Formats: sequence, C-alpha cells, structure tokens
Amino acid sequence: MLDQRWTTLIERLGGYALPLTNSVSDVGAYLDVLDLDALILTGGNDLSMLPNAVDSAPERDRFEAEAYCYFLQRGKPVLGVCRGAQIINHLAGGRLVRVPGHAGTRHELVWTDTPPAYWDCPSEVNSYHNWAIPVDGLAPDMEALAWARDGTVEAFHAREAPVNAIVWHPEREPELDASALKFLTAALDLSPFR
Repeated sequence: MLDQRWTTLIERLGGYALPLTNSVSDVGAYLDVLDLDALILTGGNDLSMLPNAVDSAPERDRFEAEAYCYFLQRGKPVLGVCRGAQIINHLAGGRLVRVPGHAGTRHELVWTDTPPAYWDCPSEVNSYHNWAIPVDGLAPDMEALAWARDGTVEAFHAREAPVNAIVWHPEREPELDASALKFLTAALDLSPFR
C-alpha cells in the first residue's frame, strides 16, 4: 500500500511519482525499461526478516533489495522513509531493535553539529514505527545525522553514495516548510521545487 500523498508531494518537488510493482520476476530489466531518475523506499509493514514481524511482505523486501542495489550501482539517488530507512540500514549491514513509544506520536530530534547543507533540521517530527536503529546498529557505510532523545537514529546518509534516509514521514505532515522541500529536492536530485 502506498500513501497517495506521495504523488502530490513529488509533483510539488518538480517530479512525477511512478508506483512500482513488486511482483516482477526480473527487477533489473523492469527498471531498465522505466529508466527512473530516483528511488523512494517508503513506509509500511515490518521487514520480513525481523523476529515477530507484523504484516510482513517478503516479495516487497526482495524487490526493494534488488531495486536498491540497482540504483546504487548506477549512482542514482535513493531516499528511504521510515520502513525505507530500515531496509537500507539492514541491506547495508545494520540492525534494528523493537522500540516502544515511537508509533503514532511526535518527538524531538537532536542533530549533529554539521549536517549537509541540504538537510532540513526540524526540531520535532512525526513517528509511526515500532522498529528503530540503535546507535550501535547503524550500518558501517552510513553516517548518523539526527537521533531521537532515546538515542535511536532518526536520519542518516551514506558516506559514499547518494543515499539519504529519515525515519519520519514528510508526506504525512499537513504543511512542509521551505527547508523540508529543499532537503527532499536535493535528496532526490530533482529540479528546484515550485
């Protein structure tokens, strides 16, 4: 299931959203034909490899793993959002832990002193997840940029690839400010937002 608000948000950023099907047998050939500019791995169900996963979808995990590798090999941007951040961290060798108090709430963020210039640095974000990345569970090739007050990673990026990830949902915010739009535009390598 894909939140329809993504379409509106991507159009606002100057792009067009194309939902992808996870039932194709040859992911590389499928993505070759589509010739997409960027990949967003969105929120949703638990990763199937997690213990006691809820509503898991192994076919989605398989597709997203292959799509992520496809985009990495071509140097194209990837944005992970919530579950998308979790699968990026998992695929890069990180781990997740179950956390209480992160679903259906808002919480404060603590940012690194020097985030990249294109990052939006909100002080508070929405939260809809039951799994989180502990500080010592972030994949080696990733760099943490923001944490929740409990020490779990809320934003990170790859040191050597155009990969950005956040654990909150910008598509669910009633209004996004200019800095959030700037971050999303840069993370997806889109033309300046409208």
